[in-house]
Amino acid sequence: MTETAPAATTAHFALSRSDSIGVPLPGVELKLVRREGKQELFVRGPNVTTGFYKRPDLDRETFDTEGFLGTGDAVRLVDPADPGEGLLFDGRIAEDFKLASGTFVSVGTLRTKLISMSHGVIQDAVICGHGGDFVSALVWVHPDYAHQIADDGTPDDGLHKDLAAGLNRLADLGGGATQRVERLLILTDPARLDAGEITDKGYINQRAVREKRADLVAELTGVAPSARTVTRS
Repeated sequence: MTETAPAATTAHFALSRSDSIGVPLPGVELKLVRREGKQELFVRGPNVTTGFYKRPDLDRETFDTEGFLGTGDAVRLVDPADPGEGLLFDGRIAEDFKLASGTFVSVGTLRTKLISMSHGVIQDAVICGHGGDFVSALVWVHPDYAHQIADDGTPDDGLHKDLAAGLNRLADLGGGATQRVERLLILTDPARLDAGEITDKGYINQRAVREKRADLVAELTGVAPSARTVTRS
């Protein structure tokens, strides 16, 4: 991130998993702060900015009383008994939300699992369902499957079957309503940088996509699924 010019952690050893972010760089201090069931990563060091230009309001929001910068990233230890094993990325604190049941959805973790369980069909996803009874997702499919999608986003029978199978595989991993996705809706146009749907780091801005495409979110999360919605069987 820009504020850490340009990093706070690194992996100088072989990694066994893709969500590992390693250990702190020399001279950098890390602090894990409990945030609604997760741990937010705070950093302090010679490479970390001491404030935002003419934005004391951002300084108050971002830094704690000890001068640590809040990154907004949730992390956890690979091995709580051995911090030297490093940290794992556990999603963005600001992206997580609650279902009507009061249980939290870990957006980053669920998004990754959804993409993985699609076996290459889903390229990216925006997790939805804030305050609702179930989790759903707006998805972009891999370009190889574009010919199986109608102009209005309705998948043909083969793609529909593949997507539903991915939802079932995700559910088979176990867990409650916060760890499975019940419905999907395919997005036919790409995320737009000029609309704020892509961050300066190249990631999908989950909130912006939901806000810009609120009509699709409403269609996806309504009482009855629309004809073009893929539902877990």
